[in-house]
Amino acid sequence: MQIPNLTLAYLIAELSPLLQGSILRKVQELSNNWLKIKLQTKQGSRDLIISPSAFFITSYSLPAKQQSSGFGAFLRKRLANKKLLSLKQHSLDRIALLEFDSYFLILELFAKGNVILTTKEMEIVSAYRKEKWRDRTISKGEPYKFPSSKGLNPLEVSLKELKKSFSESKADCIRTLVSALNIAPIAGEEACLKARIEKAKPAGKVKESELKKLLAELKKLYAVDLKKLKPGIAAGILLPFEMRSAGAFDKTFPSLNEAIDEFFSLQFSQEKQLATPGISKLGQLERGLKRQLDSIAVLERKAEEARAKGEAIYTNYAAVNEALQLAREFAEGRITKKQVMYKLNSLGLELKQIDLKNRKITVEIKK
Repeated sequence: MQIPNLTLAYLIAELSPLLQGSILRKVQELSNNWLKIKLQTKQGSRDLIISPSAFFITSYSLPAKQQSSGFGAFLRKRLANKKLLSLKQHSLDRIALLEFDSYFLILELFAKGNVILTTKEMEIVSAYRKEKWRDRTISKGEPYKFPSSKGLNPLEVSLKELKKSFSESKADCIRTLVSALNIAPIAGEEACLKARIEKAKPAGKVKESELKKLLAELKKLYAVDLKKLKPGIAAGILLPFEMRSAGAFDKTFPSLNEAIDEFFSLQFSQEKQLATPGISKLGQLERGLKRQLDSIAVLERKAEEARAKGEAIYTNYAAVNEALQLAREFAEGRITKKQVMYKLNSLGLELKQIDLKNRKITVEIKK
């Protein structure tokens, strides 16, 4: 299940009234390395679950593992009995900041996910996962730097900036829009639909009057208004409200938190069941059942791998789109393979293969 940045914005708005002012009592790790934070809220004790791609208040009983990595204990030592002052999203990115009196707990909800504790001066105190990229390092003592946004903020972008992006683009309307702005592809399609602009229309042929309408629709989409909140899942994407571009909801929910809780908590429970050792001596029926469960496990692993790949492409949509453009230029002889490799590296991609015969380019997303 994909959780676009727009959905994350609504989730934070939905949970903020409950979480702000709550007291952190305990931090534990689950068997799949998720974190469980016990909070004392105005409505009583609640468990906040943090996974690599989402966070939510759970209504399920998710048992903590006996032996942890030590990160949970470290967080508990620093944050126990501290008040959660605010919960915010960073610049429409898939990053959430939990503010305490002396610390920020930063949730990076993309790629493999990460949880980072920093001082108020943004110096890293500890991180669940040490990581290093060209432009930033996640490690104790290092200054925390937010990753570069994949595009301009749709709530802040000007008509002049959008016009410049379209005038310089050789792609169509939707690809240009998603490459230029920090928006989910589905939101870009919805804005095109509401502005009555064909998404496949060449960017250079989109008129200024059309760009005005497009920008106005995007700002309406990304302006969080909880009165519009009627969440559901369409085409595997969790949305805060229906979008015509996604089609009718396959399933609706009373709240975004309940949707995420149901999906991730059931996923956790299934993983626990599949990890439980079977009985050593099975009858014929039991052996058949075990084979079926094994087959289900394999299918679920493949589904998870496919989800992870889709998530990576979704998160790096602009970079992947640029890679396709580079492949076209190489095929037309306008640039060399060395230039392709250099440009891909600057995008956080690594060239694996260019197959001119079958018109294919294979890249690896470094992040």
